Amino acid sequence: MKFIDKKDFMGFVSALSADADIFYPKVSADTSDWAKWQTGDKFSLDGHRTILPVKYFFYSPQENLRAKKRRPAIIFGARGCDTRGLELLKKIYLDDPEDPYFRKDILMFTADCTSAHPDCFCSALGERPRAEKDFDLNFSPLGDGYLIEAGSEKGKEILRKNSERLEDASETHKKELLNMRAATEKTVNGQNNGVTLDMQKLKEKIETRNAAFENYGKTCVSCSACTTVCPACFCFFLSEGAENKIRYADSCQLPGYARVAGGGNPKKELISRFMHRFGCKFSWRPSMHNNLGCTGCGRCIAGCQGKINFKEALIAVSKS
Repeated sequence: MKFIDKKDFMGFVSALSADADIFYPKVSADTSDWAKWQTGDKFSLDGHRTILPVKYFFYSPQENLRAKKRRPAIIFGARGCDTRGLELLKKIYLDDPEDPYFRKDILMFTADCTSAHPDCFCSALGERPRAEKDFDLNFSPLGDGYLIEAGSEKGKEILRKNSERLEDASETHKKELLNMRAATEKTVNGQNNGVTLDMQKLKEKIETRNAAFENYGKTCVSCSACTTVCPACFCFFLSEGAENKIRYADSCQLPGYARVAGGGNPKKELISRFMHRFGCKFSWRPSMHNNLGCTGCGRCIAGCQGKINFKEALIAVSKS
């Protein structure tokens, strides 16, 4: 591990901007969202996840797939919930047949969560509030700087090229890291009352219409906010012409999602679409890809216009 002092951090960012666009979590009030770094901008990697997931750097809501390629990018401050979602997207887009339009020119510089958003429930899924794989560099915020761990050859090369700003991590730094991680895990576990969902039991209950689905689904308005902010949802449709090939984000929560030629719609009922999302995330995707389709980020809870608490709904369904 390497250590970079906070006073040297922005110089490190500036050096990297010569070859790539830099994006970072810009804080506003008590939230943060992605912003493109400009000379003179300063930012910290403390805190928790952003409003929107990193998937939109790879998968735009509306994108001309034949458009000119963008400049390479580096994303600072993605969280563990983002990398777990991106892991699933890569399985969808890069497995055979591979999507030739999926971006591969983005470096992921993740950061440990040092706090928890009130809606986060990664611990209830057996996950931790940090990235443990699928990153190029991971930054762990400490009091006076960041511990940096390389997770790829590209990450190691960047550390080698910027060695003058770095030092080897000390034992004091490593102890501080363990304490910070333990404190964050305690916070997340505490706000979830130590609940860990039984995934096998949930999978058995998830595809049967029951009182829990009826109760939590009654305020759903099919707005699709939940799938829009989810780091693991990926549905889309294509519109192709002579010059353009446009990919549009789609949502299983929209009334027309399952409509077919002739007007048939197997998901016409709102409750069937509401249940579809649960089935996709906790039954079908684990079976097909060996990954949950949920990362526990809680963005769906924060964005829901029907005030549906997805975590509480999961607990209720598993107990139904």
